[in-house]
Amino acid sequence: MEYKKMREYTHEEFVELVKNLSEEELLELSANYGGYPVLFRMALDERICHIPFIQTGAAIIIRNENGQILLQERTDRDKWGLPGGCQDLGEGLRFTAVREAFEETGIKLDPNEIKLIDTLSGESRKNSYPNGDIVYNNTSLYLADVSMEDASNLKGDSETKRLRFFNPKDVPENLMDADLIKSYINYIS
Repeated sequence: MEYKKMREYTHEEFVELVKNLSEEELLELSANYGGYPVLFRMALDERICHIPFIQTGAAIIIRNENGQILLQERTDRDKWGLPGGCQDLGEGLRFTAVREAFEETGIKLDPNEIKLIDTLSGESRKNSYPNGDIVYNNTSLYLADVSMEDASNLKGDSETKRLRFFNPKDVPENLMDADLIKSYINYIS
């Protein structure tokens, strides 16, 4: 099925579209729109988008041979963060981390070779999106070590303004994922 761009739908059009889709078609649609939680949030009436929503996802520390970590400057706000995002329906969190890393950095990782650092949730994972959506993220944080060759072939997606490696203690102040980076620093200490 051919879909319009997300922002081209009115709320009513989007609800009508979603009402008539099968589970398989919903999964296809969600893959086009940033994952199932994003699809669900789009279906909310804008008058109630301020109701907090819980979403599950994964983020990944991509570390180069110099011990620097890769951060992504996002296009939707003036902030830096780790590659990561929402879990798709039926997807394991290791696969979420690997998929998001590839989409946002171009780096291919093996889900069996990444290490779980921590799972973070609660107030530190609260996020407000530019459209007014409020979410509390339950985030599994993973670690992947990459070669300098892998680290030199970076290519971001539409969410990525730029990608850059930083020493963990020298990350920018305008940071989205300070709690995740703090967890990583505790992990390596």
